[in-house]
Amino acid sequence: MFGRSVHRPDRSLSAALDLLLGGDESGLALALDREPDLVGLRASSTRAPYDGYFHGATLLHHVAGNPFVSPLPAGIVAMTRLLLERGADVDAVTLQGPGQPDDIGWTTLGLVATSSVAREAGHQAALMELLIGAGADVDARAGGCIMGALYYGESEAAERLARNGAMLDLAAAAGVGDIGRLSEILNDEARLEAALLARPGSPGSIADRLAHYSRVPWPATPDLQDVLGLALAYAALHGRVEALRLLLDAGADPNHRPPFDSRATALHRAAMGDHADAVRLLVEAGADPRLRDLEHHATPLRWAAYLGRTGALEALKAVDG
Repeated sequence: MFGRSVHRPDRSLSAALDLLLGGDESGLALALDREPDLVGLRASSTRAPYDGYFHGATLLHHVAGNPFVSPLPAGIVAMTRLLLERGADVDAVTLQGPGQPDDIGWTTLGLVATSSVAREAGHQAALMELLIGAGADVDARAGGCIMGALYYGESEAAERLARNGAMLDLAAAAGVGDIGRLSEILNDEARLEAALLARPGSPGSIADRLAHYSRVPWPATPDLQDVLGLALAYAALHGRVEALRLLLDAGADPNHRPPFDSRATALHRAAMGDHADAVRLLVEAGADPRLRDLEHHATPLRWAAYLGRTGALEALKAVDG
């Protein structure tokens, strides 16, 4: 149904959205009975929150609570099921708004997997299972679902995607702590070389995998430490101590700043995730707590203090003596 663009006044969509976010399942069902094409309507507004990555959002996109519009109602899973039963495209992608003209778009699964609102309301897991059961592509947008979940610290969502078959490259395997997969890749020189050579648009392209997130362009000719450093960053952010050990044993430099986001070290990421064990392991492996990221020019201790990450903060204070 989303293959064709359905144009109706936003007033129709707004009324249906009020029913959805108001928790009125029977009212929403009646509205869909009267106007079946409601499931295909896209918001045409360019005002917040539709000015960026959420431009052109459908009713289904709103079930994620990402971006936050209003608290998700208790019956959001049932109403999501209703929308899917009425023909909503499970893999419809949001459009590029004027505030984020280069965003490559989000599926509902990607929005749910990166939604702290859905998780904190207790709906994330059920929504993900419902969407996946309805055929949602776990690797949509070059793996945007799992890479987004990892980037935004949604560990359980990333693990759920991995269990449902999401592609695990080196960084994703490190982030979810899949030691078997991580070992397999690290021991396959051809696979590591392919990761270095993959260009945008080709299978396994790291640039494509990071397109949603990094503010630093992935280089056309990365080196091995860039690839290992990216994996080390995700392992540190999610406190995957065994994954960190494997990567360090494979030669990852704990002080490398991969060409990603704020050009921070793995120790910064461990601080961000509040993982004291990861902090201690990295320091033991030679990570320098005095190094600063290249965007904020702050040490890992400053990151931990600013973000209120008390466990990592204490571990870093102990290191500083």
